Amino acid sequence: MPSGTACRILVVEDEILIAMDMEHMLEDAGYGVMGAFSNVADSLRALDKEDKPAAAILDVQLDGEDVFPVADRLGELGVPIVFHSGHAEPAKLAEQYPDARFCVKPCTPNILTAEVEAAIAGVSAEREAAE
Repeated sequence: MPSGTACRILVVEDEILIAMDMEHMLEDAGYGVMGAFSNVADSLRALDKEDKPAAAILDVQLDGEDVFPVADRLGELGVPIVFHSGHAEPAKLAEQYPDARFCVKPCTPNILTAEVEAAIAGVSAEREAAE
């Protein structure tokens, strides 16, 4: 469970109803929401201007563009990723982003929230082991 407002989740999703559902789901789970952003440019701009999110939920296909530049930037920042897509293949994503998690659309809010929590916990566990 998140603690305080510092635990914000970046949402990158181009389908407005899905984005709104994710925002409500994350807020109900106690997270803050960064976004939702519907394209790569706005997502990257937010990552440059705002504090680093605790994790990110990324749709792979954004109205004709791939989200991979955002995923790459998140990787550089050490932000855990949950891909949320109905079109991408998890095995191919795992090759490029081995630490990312994956949820196939549609999935229940409980599953998506659990994946976000697992992603954050994985990063926290790695940081504790490094100290």
